[in-house]
Amino acid sequence: MNGRAIVTVLLSLVFVGVLVGIGAGIYQAGITQGIIDAGRFPAGSAVPVAGYGWGFHGFGFLGLLFPLLFLFLIFGLVRAAFSRGRGWGPGHGHRSGWGPGWDKGEGPDAWREERERRMSDLHRRLHEAEGEPGSAGGSSGGSGGTPAR
Repeated sequence: MNGRAIVTVLLSLVFVGVLVGIGAGIYQAGITQGIIDAGRFPAGSAVPVAGYGWGFHGFGFLGLLFPLLFLFLIFGLVRAAFSRGRGWGPGHGHRSGWGPGWDKGEGPDAWREERERRMSDLHRRLHEAEGEPGSAGGSSGGSGGTPAR
């Protein structure tokens, strides 16, 4: 693990700890308010409940969409804060792709040169094996013999 990864993990843990602390504080405030409200009314009396009434009634089923978009915003901001730029992969100018071709040549079509080289090599070896006596790939139609080693 390099230093950047360690700092990222530590800052993420601090961020989660702050969120847990805020959530616990809000929960305790709600419990305290509930205890205070319970002491205002005598036992057995009717407790007023706030209903919908007049006015704005929310966003309906779209109200579920806004928290999801908020989460996307938060994760996008965290990614922007801790990543090395736009796009996928390890960042701009870093050439550590998968397989041959990414470290040789330029551009996304560099792998084709490696493929063509390997295909021509395979083609050449198959033709060499075809010309050897006693090879399995020959068209002599011989019966038996020792297999090619």
